[in-house]
Amino acid sequence: MKKFFTVVASLALVSGAIVAIAPANAAVLRVPKTTWPACSDVRITYCVDSVTVTPVGGAAIKLTYVVSGTAAPVTPTPAAPVTTDTRTVTTDTRTVTTDTSTVKTPVAPAPAAAPGLAVAGKALTGRWTAATWGAAGLGALGYDGIAVEAHTANEFSNFVMVDVLPSLTGTTDNLVKLAGTTANPLFATSMDPDMVISIKLKTGDFQNGVTVAIGNAVTTEAVIDAASGNSVTITGSPVTVPVASDSKQCTGETGKAIANIRQFQVIIVPQNDDQSGFGVPGTSGGMMVASNGSCALSTPVWNNDTKQMTWSAAAPHFAADGTTVNKGFYRAIIPAKDADLLWGLKNAADAATALEVSVTTEAGGSTAATTNISVKNNSIIIDATGFSYSKPKLSVKIKPTYKPSAAAPAASTPAASTPAVKAPAKAVIKKITCVKGSAKKTVSGTAPKCPAGYKQK
Repeated sequence: MKKFFTVVASLALVSGAIVAIAPANAAVLRVPKTTWPACSDVRITYCVDSVTVTPVGGAAIKLTYVVSGTAAPVTPTPAAPVTTDTRTVTTDTRTVTTDTSTVKTPVAPAPAAAPGLAVAGKALTGRWTAATWGAAGLGALGYDGIAVEAHTANEFSNFVMVDVLPSLTGTTDNLVKLAGTTANPLFATSMDPDMVISIKLKTGDFQNGVTVAIGNAVTTEAVIDAASGNSVTITGSPVTVPVASDSKQCTGETGKAIANIRQFQVIIVPQNDDQSGFGVPGTSGGMMVASNGSCALSTPVWNNDTKQMTWSAAAPHFAADGTTVNKGFYRAIIPAKDADLLWGLKNAADAATALEVSVTTEAGGSTAATTNISVKNNSIIIDATGFSYSKPKLSVKIKPTYKPSAAAPAASTPAASTPAVKAPAKAVIKKITCVKGSAKKTVSGTAPKCPAGYKQK
C-alpha cells in the first residue's frame, strides 16, 4: 500500500520528533549539520545566497549581510556645501593660505528600530539589513534586521529547517542579538505580518521534496542545476503562532499558550535522501503544507484503501489570557500531477466539485471552519480557516459521486484529421430469365447475361 511518510515538525519553542522512512534506490545525501553561513567566494553551496523584504505598499529591498560586531550600512546625511570666501584682503599683507581640505559632516545613521518595543535576547552571528531599513518603516516594531538560521533539524537528519528571527543591534558594540519581547527576552518579538520575506538558499545536492511551513502565503521555487548546485527560494510572511511552554499544552481543550507571536519558519524534506526521504512513488515532490499550529504539524498521510489524505496540526486551545480561543488555518498545495496519481483526477479544474474536505477536532466532533478549493498554476490549493485548536485533523478524499467533466477519447477513435476509410460495398446478385423458343433458362450473377441464341424475357 502506498503511503506518505509522516513528518511531525516542531517549529516553535517546544520539542518535537521527525520520523520518516527511506524510499528505495535514493541517492546518498549529506547535508551539513552546522548553521549555513551567507554565501561567499569561499562558501558557494549550503549557504544563504540572498534575502529581500518587501514592506507593505513599497518596493522590494535587497538586504546586506552584516556580521555581529560590525557597523551596519547607513544612509549618509548629505554633506553641507563648501563656500569659498572671495572677498579681497587689502590691509593684511600676510600670505593667506586657503584650506582646500574636504569638509566632513558627521554621518547620522538612518533610524533602524523603534526603541522600547523589543529587548536584546540571545546572541546571533549576524543579521540581514539595509541602509533604508528605518526609512522604509521596517523598524516600527522594534527590530533592525532579520537573522536567517538555516540548518538541519538535528544532527541525525537531512531535513533543512529555516528560522527567520528579528534582530536588535547594540548601539556601541554593534553586537547582533535576538529582538526579544519585553516580557521575556527568550522569545522573539512579533514580526510584521505585512512584510514579505524572500530567501534564496544554495542547497548543493539537496532536492526539494515537500515543504512544511509556519507562515502565510508561503511559496517555494526549486531549481535543479547540476553544474552550479541546486537552489530553493522561499517566500512568505510571518503568521501569528500560539506558543506553548510544553507539548502537554497542545492536547485537549484546556491548554494555554504563553504567548502569541508572529513567526516565519520552514522545514524542507528532501526527495533524494537514502535515509529519510519523502513521498509516494511517482509524485512530483512539489507538495507544500502550511499552518500556524506548530506543536505537531505533519506532512500528508495517504491511505490507499480509502483514497484519503489527512494532515494534523496542534496548538494550545487558549491564548495567554486563558479566555481567547486560538484560531487556526491550514493550507495544502497539491500539484495536478499528484492529484491524478492519487485520486485519478485527470482534470485539475474538477477539484472543487470532485474533492471533499473536512476538519475535525481531537475528540472527533466537527468544528466551525471555512474550507475552499481552488486551482492556480496547475496546482490544487486547499484552504481551511477559522477552526479552533488543540489538534484538528484535515482530510481530503474523492467524492464517490465524482464523474470527470470530460472523458478521454477512446483509443479506437480515428483522429479528426484522418479521413475515414469506406468498407467495400456488398455485391448484389441479380437473376434473369432467358428464352429460346419453348426453352427457358435462369441466369444469376452481379451482371447476368443470356447465353448465345437466348433472349432475356
